[in-house]
Amino acid sequence: MSEAKFPGIAVVVGEPSTEVMEYMDALFVNYTMRAARGECGWICADCCCSFSDGMPDECAHGHQRCTDIIKRDKSDAAMSREQSQEKGGERG
Repeated sequence: MSEAKFPGIAVVVGEPSTEVMEYMDALFVNYTMRAARGECGWICADCCCSFSDGMPDECAHGHQRCTDIIKRDKSDAAMSREQSQEKGGERG
């Protein structure tokens, strides 16, 4: 599904198609990876705090569960970047 076919805001009546769900999942993963690398701002889904410099290194409120998720996402983003560079691209 291309960007042209899928606007930034989706309104789905009934159950969304598998294609729509897979596309939205891919967009979310891409956004999370970019935020983990500090390429865009990030909003915490738990506390709704926003971080204009991207994902912080640890939870702003000291919650270990959140810090563990942040560390996992940052590690995944770093591995994704390395794999992308090995293939000769900069996308991640």
